[in-house]
Formats: sequence, structure tokens, C-alpha cells
Amino acid sequence: MIFCPFPADWPRREAYAHYRRNPCSYSVTQRVDVTALRRSGRPFAPALIHAVCRTVNRLPALRMTEQGGVPGYWDEVCPAYTVFHPSTGTFSVLWTDYSPDFADFLTQYRADVERYGDDPAFFPKGPAPAHVVNLSIAPWLDFAAFNLDYGRDYLLPVFTAGRFSEEAGQVTLPLAVQANHAACDGWHVAEFFRVLGKELER
Repeated sequence: MIFCPFPADWPRREAYAHYRRNPCSYSVTQRVDVTALRRSGRPFAPALIHAVCRTVNRLPALRMTEQGGVPGYWDEVCPAYTVFHPSTGTFSVLWTDYSPDFADFLTQYRADVERYGDDPAFFPKGPAPAHVVNLSIAPWLDFAAFNLDYGRDYLLPVFTAGRFSEEAGQVTLPLAVQANHAACDGWHVAEFFRVLGKELER
């Protein structure tokens, strides 16, 4: 993937420098409406992963990285996701190349899961590339808040989805976003949820 440095007049340069000197991360959990997705007939997990990744690929602040001390962003990211092994209670991390077309992505996703999904290694496909966004689906948990700490130098967001529930015909699930304040502010996370909502209606 291509690293794109931010221009000299990047509006968040001062905020970025402040939060690199004074590390700060935060998490936001919001219930998202997945009614249309559940009724679409598409396989739920890969469709949710694709919707999150498609949304992130529309928002440069959520694709932020740093190369040689220079802040910038990946021109595109792909998803890394977990595969659970019920017999051992462990999971593996897989990643799939991104395509904006869901049918193309689903073909690649299924090929990866078929080839590597039963391998108990933590990274059966090999270490994920630097330009991945991590998304875990924890269908056993319905949570109101969720927090992870990836350290001060990890600038990409991390997503965790929980168990869905249905009330009055509406299906929702909790989705947590772990964010590095050097990379993005609350406005950017709110924009993520706004754009994701539209993606989930497709």
C-alpha cells in the first residue's frame, strides 16, 4: 500500500504533535443498527467486516500511520479479523485483501477462511501487513463499553463488535472503537458511525 504524507498545512498537525508528546487514547461504544444487513441474506460476519473496512477507507483520519517520524495515512487499508476455535477456546488472526466490491471481497475472505481457518496458529496466514485495521466479533458479549490499550505508537483504530439483539423488529449490536487521540478526535469517530450507518443500509 502507498503511504501518503499529510501536507504542511494539515489542520491537525498541532494536535497530533501534542498527543504524541502526551499520549492519550480513548474508546467509544455505540449500538449500531444491523437490521438491513441481517435481512440482506449476506453472510453476517464478512459483510460487517467489509462495511467497517469500506467506511474506514472513506476516512483518512482512520487510516493514519507514521513513517520515519512523518505523519500520514495509508491510501487503503484491509481488514484483519479473528477466527474462533471452539475446541480450545482460542482464536487466530486472519487478514484478507480489501476490495470495495463485496462479492469480490467475499470470494477472497472465504478462500482465506477455508485455507487457514482451522489452523490453530495465532497468525496462520503470516503476520498481518501494516495497513490493516483490526476487527473482532465477540458474539458471546453484549456490552455497553469496551476498552483495549494498543500503546502510544499504534495509530489505527481497533474495532470490537458484540452480540446482536432484536427489539421491536430492529436488530442492533454494540460496536466499540479504540482510537489514538494523536490520529483522530471524537468528531472523526462520530463521522465513522454516521458513514457506517449508511453502509449498513446498503
